Amino acid sequence: MLTNEQSTLLTEGARLLQVELTVESIDRIAIYLEELQRWAKIVDLVSQSDLETIIRKHVLDSLAALSVLPAQGRLLDLGSGAGLPGLPIAATRPTLEVSLLEPRRKRVNFLKEVIRKANLMNTKAHEGRVEVFATREGWNSSFDVIITRATWNLREFLALASSFVNVGGILVSMKGARAEEELQLLSTERPETDLILKNHHKYQLPYGNEERAIFTFIKKSFT
Repeated sequence: MLTNEQSTLLTEGARLLQVELTVESIDRIAIYLEELQRWAKIVDLVSQSDLETIIRKHVLDSLAALSVLPAQGRLLDLGSGAGLPGLPIAATRPTLEVSLLEPRRKRVNFLKEVIRKANLMNTKAHEGRVEVFATREGWNSSFDVIITRATWNLREFLALASSFVNVGGILVSMKGARAEEELQLLSTERPETDLILKNHHKYQLPYGNEERAIFTFIKKSFT
């Protein structure tokens, strides 16, 4: 379980992001963090080891995405890795149906264990590459939200993710502070596209001055 200090760090940090955590959400995130530390002994998940840093740099950063997400629908976390941002989102917004797609088996086993122990009934983990799942029945144009966190550059992410999202759905890329350079490059490389930039949101991580950015694109037609 989280210590009082860690629980306060989580709840107050979320509040700074205008996210109110329920008791159930806190319990689920606590289970996630416990499993993250336990599995870190055998699987490379995150570079940090202390929970306070993980809460601030990873969990709270994941919760920042809630400001651009719908209240309900189907969400796909591409290249989920250690379950970021998908698992904190699923734990906090149970009205979303969350799928986690990750190619590495050990990480998928970790995700499935967290889902089981935290009783995340709205969440499923899948093993496989994005390029393979893009052609599978039930995956093409089947999601309302595609999200990724610090995995691909914008051009690569949009190219990989566009086939998964419904018309009118959104693609969300969570990036570092210097991602505007990628956006400028994208505008020159892809002047014609079925994806248009809906929102570009900058924010700072709670308890520090580290800047982050969220890019939200909307799909206006079939690819």
